[in-house]
Amino acid sequence: MKSQKTPLSEDLHLQAFDNSLRANIIFTVSDGRIISANRAACKLLGYSKKDILTKHRKDIFNISEDSYKKMFRERNADGSVKADLSLIKKTGRLVPCEITSVIFKNKDGIDNSILSIVDLRERLLKQKAIDVENKKIVADNIIIAQTKSDSRQTENSDWIKSITKTSYDVIWDWDIINDLISFGNSYEKVFGYKLPKNKICFKEWMGFFRPEERDIMEKKINKVFESRIKNWQDTYQFICPDGSLNQVISRSNIIREGDGKAIRMIGVIHDSSKLKKLAETHEREIRLKEKEIIEAVVEAKEMERSDIGKELHDNINQLLGASMLYLDMARRDLENGEIYLIHSSEYTATAIEEIRKLTKGLTTAILTDFGLCVAIEHICHDIMETCPVQIHYILDRSLEDTMSEKFKLNTFRILQEQLNNIVKHAKASDIHISLSKTDTGFMLSIADDGVGFDTTKKTKGAGINNIISRSELYKGNANFISESGKGCMLAVTFPGLYADKKVMLQ
Repeated sequence: MKSQKTPLSEDLHLQAFDNSLRANIIFTVSDGRIISANRAACKLLGYSKKDILTKHRKDIFNISEDSYKKMFRERNADGSVKADLSLIKKTGRLVPCEITSVIFKNKDGIDNSILSIVDLRERLLKQKAIDVENKKIVADNIIIAQTKSDSRQTENSDWIKSITKTSYDVIWDWDIINDLISFGNSYEKVFGYKLPKNKICFKEWMGFFRPEERDIMEKKINKVFESRIKNWQDTYQFICPDGSLNQVISRSNIIREGDGKAIRMIGVIHDSSKLKKLAETHEREIRLKEKEIIEAVVEAKEMERSDIGKELHDNINQLLGASMLYLDMARRDLENGEIYLIHSSEYTATAIEEIRKLTKGLTTAILTDFGLCVAIEHICHDIMETCPVQIHYILDRSLEDTMSEKFKLNTFRILQEQLNNIVKHAKASDIHISLSKTDTGFMLSIADDGVGFDTTKKTKGAGINNIISRSELYKGNANFISESGKGCMLAVTFPGLYADKKVMLQ
């Protein structure tokens, strides 16, 4: 008889999931939406529990990357997959990770997938420390072996076995006299398959090399033996089970008899391909991210120019056209000319006022002459004069000491964009602006009591995208908190308050 899960057991499973030290995320397979994530995943990616549930797999993966597409295909074909990929943190930074993805059905029979994540950064650092220690152990043991009266009869590989349990390198020991090479247990882990036997001769091992490299390697080894050098290093390509080629580095020390004859070679084979591929992927994704940011900034500038063009064409052009029409009527009808001239003057005055407002949105003279805080106060007063809204602000003026003029302008444009969004769409009566210090930098927040919007739905306008692009340009983060009918808060955080005051946000 099958046992059914009780609510208590389900609760225990949820607690175990949430408190697991390994980061785990659950997606819906059909649309890639995140439906659950534990604390470790939130901490790794930098999201709150609430925020991460609004995200999609495209927010944490570069889904256009070939390595992601390959992983996705294998997972869908086999139901599970393990791969090395970079995840995108909330800040936009990339984290090299080992991920395991498995498809399963939930209680309603819907396909979900669970992603289990291992952060490789700490592992890579630990491995470097292990490799350094291993090299020291190898060197120490070579010295011990050299002092023995008959090294051929005193072979002791226990130390090799203990090292290989913790290393991603392959320890190898070649008894040159008997032509037998023994490898550490990590051979299978590094190269993906077991050797046919515990010890093999040099020619057998050369069978795993590219054919064109075998003769070259044999000549190099023979040249080393003929010399009196006591260490050897070389780089070559090794054939893996799937036919791929791994770039490996072999380093070893040579034990010689009194007459210089080489009798033993002990060293390390290091697979540099995995880290190299990961580094290349990381670098490629960074370049792609930088390109996207540049394109977003260019697009934002083009959008600003487009908005100005529309305003000139749709509003000011019509006002001036109406003014010209009345002037023409006054010229033709002298009897009623004064009335037509008054109407023309009214339209001209309105056009001048509209141009003045448009110019205020473009000019940076106040910002340059008096600073960011004064510019913020000025735009707030202008808006309150023309719109039925109250604006309150608290500004920390000491923050300007760490900002360059370009950065002040960028921050002002973010504020300007959001205030424009509020005036056009929010129907707000109250706006609160704050510029304040944080532990790592500062925050600009703009809150209103307007109609709000659903942050999970994609907006049609470019305003929000412009704000996000401008924030990312200076490694900042723009977070919109809003619900329909409950107003909106924009919190833009930037790094930049450094201990060294000479360092400024550029």
